[in-house]
Amino acid sequence: MKRPVSLRVGESLIQTLWVGGLWTVGYIAAPTLFARLDDTRLAGSLAGDMFDIMAWISIACGLLLLFAESGSGRPAGIRRLRRWLISGMMTCLALGVWGLRPWMQAARLADGSPGDNFALLHGISASFYLVASLSGILLVASASYRVNPSAE
Repeated sequence: MKRPVSLRVGESLIQTLWVGGLWTVGYIAAPTLFARLDDTRLAGSLAGDMFDIMAWISIACGLLLLFAESGSGRPAGIRRLRRWLISGMMTCLALGVWGLRPWMQAARLADGSPGDNFALLHGISASFYLVASLSGILLVASASYRVNPSAE
């Protein structure tokens, strides 16, 4: 069955939004906030807001890509890999934002400065984000794999 070009383009745009957004927020915008703002609490708050937005974008993009994968025309092994990557990315990002961030906020001292466990929790959260970001590279690379181009 031939897959319409509009679906392939849509899938590419969704992937681009998701993976590009992850890299932009995590490795450009958030570090820039901490480098340019004197108030680290404000920088952290703004970065947290951006990570929240990316988490919601991740859920939406991930669900759309999971839905689109069934009719992608890719070999079963590649579809399975992509489903694992998409699910893993969504899980890592959700755990970081909705699982660890409340603990990170609780680990702050009364004056808002980081407490004892804050650095550990932040490191775990950053590791989840790194895994999701690197998985995004594999997701994008796997998008172009098709054994039978005529099946599109």
